[in-house]
Amino acid sequence: MERRKTDSNSSIGTIAFIATICFFILSAVPTFAQDKSGVSEKLIVGTMILPPFVMKGPSGEWEGLSIELLQAVTLDMGIDYELREYNSTDYLKDAVVNEELDLIPVIGVTEKYERILDFSNSYYRSGAAIAVKIEGNMHGWSRVVERFFSMHFFKLICLLVLLWMVAGTLVWFFESRRNNEMFGDRIVKGLGHGIWWAAVTMTTVGYGDKTPKTFGGKVVAIFWMFASIILISSFTAAITTSLTIGNLRGNVRGFHDLPNVRVGSLALSEPLKYLTENGITVMPFRNIQDGLQALSENKLDAFIADEIILKHLVKTEYPAHLHVLAGTFDHYFISMAIPQGSRLREPLNMALNRAIKNEKWDMLVKQYLGSAS
Repeated sequence: MERRKTDSNSSIGTIAFIATICFFILSAVPTFAQDKSGVSEKLIVGTMILPPFVMKGPSGEWEGLSIELLQAVTLDMGIDYELREYNSTDYLKDAVVNEELDLIPVIGVTEKYERILDFSNSYYRSGAAIAVKIEGNMHGWSRVVERFFSMHFFKLICLLVLLWMVAGTLVWFFESRRNNEMFGDRIVKGLGHGIWWAAVTMTTVGYGDKTPKTFGGKVVAIFWMFASIILISSFTAAITTSLTIGNLRGNVRGFHDLPNVRVGSLALSEPLKYLTENGITVMPFRNIQDGLQALSENKLDAFIADEIILKHLVKTEYPAHLHVLAGTFDHYFISMAIPQGSRLREPLNMALNRAIKNEKWDMLVKQYLGSAS
């Protein structure tokens, strides 16, 4: 009886032991799977409006280059995501640091953020650019008249008259004795005839009232005719530049003009930091749209921000009022941001590399950023 009781207790103990082992094995399976992949079932993704990287469509749906890349990456990883909208990059950064967010799909890689965040592989290279107001739309013909009376225009006219005098004097020197009827009389009148001939020859009017007849005069005439073609073309180009391009760009034509004008940029941004370090006083704005609006209202002379974002907003919202100058500075790379030490980094990079090697990525870049990109 006692033996049978002992066997029964032993069987119960064995079953309990086996059940306990099975419980721990089954409990460890999901944990092991999560540790192996390092990816949760659903990513919490934070973003803000940054056209053309992140935008909202007419129905409120999210779209843009970085959103489409996010969709491709998460599909490749086999996980879902939830988007949360924020008002500034600093709020996004703080949310990732506090582990409220798993991912930011678009952010500039900077030393400031490198200290507190981890980044994926970069997927685009950008830089800061300068947006200015198109002055011609405001001043109209008054601006053109102003250019006609500018010092630059006056110097061009003086140079042209000097060339007439040189050519006219040379042809008079050869023609004054043997072609007295056309270039003769006294010295003053003879030089006047020569300058008149140089002027009408350059403008291709060629009345024919004054024509050189000597060998020396004809040689001067040949050189002057060929020179006139080049000079009149250069003069026309210079006048056009003075009246149109200068009119378009106003007081700001590049980075070197920024210390002397009113400059705005995004608050706490890298372009603002870069400008301040270079001794340029900058007015901060909460968002790029507010800065461009201030520029269009003549409250600023230049607004500095990311080149791609500036070009997109100027093209879509201010095509007739603002212009983005050619060239960039303070270059940086664009990546996705994750919390430091996140196990998401390796699988994210693998999926990201596959996405940007796909032909569809090139098509998306051209679609959102233009063929030049």
